[in-house]
Amino acid sequence: MVVLLALGEVLGVAATSAGTPLRTATALRLSTAGAEATVAIGVRRLGLSSAWVGTVGTDEVGTRVLRDLRAEGVDVGCARRVEDVPTGFMLRDHRTPDLTSVTYYRHGLAGTRLDAEDVRTAFTRLGTVEVLHVTGITPALGPGCRAAVREAVAIAKRRGTTVSLDVNHRDALTSRARARATMAELLPDTDILFAGHDELDLVTTQNDPLAAAKSLLDLGPTEVIVKRGAAGALAAARGEEVHERPADGVTVTDVIGAGDSFAAGYLAARHLGADLATRLAWATKCAACTVGTAGDWEGLPGPGDIERRTEPGVTVR
Repeated sequence: MVVLLALGEVLGVAATSAGTPLRTATALRLSTAGAEATVAIGVRRLGLSSAWVGTVGTDEVGTRVLRDLRAEGVDVGCARRVEDVPTGFMLRDHRTPDLTSVTYYRHGLAGTRLDAEDVRTAFTRLGTVEVLHVTGITPALGPGCRAAVREAVAIAKRRGTTVSLDVNHRDALTSRARARATMAELLPDTDILFAGHDELDLVTTQNDPLAAAKSLLDLGPTEVIVKRGAAGALAAARGEEVHERPADGVTVTDVIGAGDSFAAGYLAARHLGADLATRLAWATKCAACTVGTAGDWEGLPGPGDIERRTEPGVTVR
């Protein structure tokens, strides 16, 4: 049995340090990136089992990203390597701590080769899966990836597996109109929905986060979480009181990966039986840990780190 199966693309990434424009940088930090992979790592860091399914090349970047996932304890036995195209890559230009531009090299590359058969193989190999986590990124990568997400959600519903969906819209990948159509297709089979405050128009006509969360509970999801960045987050669940939580205070180092870290904390706390307020607390603490460190997932906390973030400015000796 695996607690979480994450489905999607993983890429190599090279980034400048905060405050260093790419055009004048003399050194780059090499790592791994991928929204769904970050969630898988986050859940694993918090002591739960996770697996990732996707496609990478047989190149050194593909070897590197799988190595990173294995090193974090994520099951990558469902990953497929393709020989004819390389693994996708991105360059991140951290001009200032709060201004980052990203250039992707992914079109037609290994991450787009994911298909429905990969998903069927993964579910067969893993057996019982408690939560399937997908995002709006994967369907936007191409028809094969779109079919893979549809198949994964269909299998999950037949098996009684909880479906977690993060809107995670990327303007560089798809139009808002197409993303809206994808969300409309997936929402009826979604159990847990994560959406940024700037993504609400892709899933509802409501602009207010509270009204949006409540309205979305009538469209399929049983839990809706609206991420509001520095303003915190709110969560609504059927039959429960809505909970809101401010963001944790943190000195910003790198904001990328915060939303995926948030989802990891929420899903882990949910599996452990925590109430809605505690799920939000874990989620915001995980996001704060990521925002305060360089990289998408490198700063993700373990259970002890969650407890230590009860007060700012604490030195552990």
